Amino acid sequence: MSLSSYVRQFHGKAFSCLLVLTYFTSASVLAYGEHSHEHGKSHEHGKSHEHMADTQSSVILNDGYARATFPMAKTAAAYFTLHNHGEDDLQLSGVTVDTKVADEAQIHTTKMEGDVMRMRHLTDGVTIGAHEHVTFTSGGYHVMLLGLKNGLSEGEKVQLTLHFEGQEPLHTVLPVKADKQAVHKHGH
Repeated sequence: MSLSSYVRQFHGKAFSCLLVLTYFTSASVLAYGEHSHEHGKSHEHGKSHEHMADTQSSVILNDGYARATFPMAKTAAAYFTLHNHGEDDLQLSGVTVDTKVADEAQIHTTKMEGDVMRMRHLTDGVTIGAHEHVTFTSGGYHVMLLGLKNGLSEGEKVQLTLHFEGQEPLHTVLPVKADKQAVHKHGH
């Protein structure tokens, strides 16, 4: 192999490494951009909330929020979309919540049974197919926060940890928002 061929091959590999490094750096910014703690201060950017568990994770969470409640509420709901950018299906096996906010978090779904809408705890979790997304929303999959210490007020934040089989957990902080559509609804 000539010296010039070797140099071109080396530069090609170096460029590939640079692309991978750029991807992982971007993933870190997504993971910690809104909640980075530089000198103990939190920075907010006002953009769509996107979080990755770490640079090895293939899952991104966005459009997340917890629904505001009345002051004495004992339950609340959290919603978001999970995108699986990996080559394999991903199993969301559970969710935990900061114990200062609530006693526990559970993955639920809402289904029509006859004429009645019923909520069901999904003990097996939720599968997110490879290169697919699952939306947690009112009337479908959602996370229930049970045993609230206080109601959730608009402007507060809720820390959740999403647990996946075979991957590191995803830590996220969701803003609490008033759900304008829920004013005329009851339930979850």
